[in-house]
Amino acid sequence: MDQLESLAVEEVARLATAGLEPKRVANTVHLVVPERYKHVDITELVRRAELAPQRKSGTVQLGDLNSLLQYMADQGAQELGYVYADPERRTITAVFNDQKAGPGWRDHRAEYTAALTPEAKRWLDNDGKELAQMEFAEFVEDNLADLNGTEGETLLSVATTIVASTGISFSSARRLDNGQTQLLYSENIDARAGENGALVIPKTFTLGLRLFKNGEGYKLTARLKYRLHGQAVKFRYELDRPEKALEDAFAGYVEQVRNAKVGEGDSARALGYTVLTGKV
Repeated sequence: MDQLESLAVEEVARLATAGLEPKRVANTVHLVVPERYKHVDITELVRRAELAPQRKSGTVQLGDLNSLLQYMADQGAQELGYVYADPERRTITAVFNDQKAGPGWRDHRAEYTAALTPEAKRWLDNDGKELAQMEFAEFVEDNLADLNGTEGETLLSVATTIVASTGISFSSARRLDNGQTQLLYSENIDARAGENGALVIPKTFTLGLRLFKNGEGYKLTARLKYRLHGQAVKFRYELDRPEKALEDAFAGYVEQVRNAKVGEGDSARALGYTVLTGKV
């Protein structure tokens, strides 16, 4: 093989293998493989092989508001990002690569969801639900820690009387001068008439609840109602505008984000993110 033929073979080999070399176009990497000269984008494979990604991305879920504020402070993206507060979903989402100062991918985020406490969920789930005598009594006893004031003691007395009685039949009810209701009942023991009595039930009672996990306590007022059905009575309570309490509690979280500071003492400064109300 002369020199000319040798050069030709080398050139053919070079052309044949040229397509197998990765080609960088801006921030992407491409490869053309022999089979029908198929074009393959291997950008993601190359990026995963690097020690660190070229930019930040992903969504992190935080368990409390302080963790969200710390994460926001660490990112230092006040000039690029927005914070979105969604009262319906009760979420606060920070988008660090938003389009505040120009085009942004909007895929680097931190989110906090104000989750209901178990006790708040129980009272909200049973709001307006009619409960039989024993169901009501057991519910009051199981959630006694959430009752505030003298009305709570009265409600416990009603529940205790119902639970302790082997058989109790309600006959009538009357409203007292102070607005409370008196239920008249008779107790049956071994199919014999027992003692007669009266239960005074409060018109309203007050709850002291942490609405959201890791949140502050909140007071809710409930109206207690009853319905005589034969010789039995059914109870239900109606919370006074619980949605307003939830809105206020969540709004308090949003204000904490707006007014958050970093640093301590005289060196403390505003965290500085713009907070918007809406979905993202």
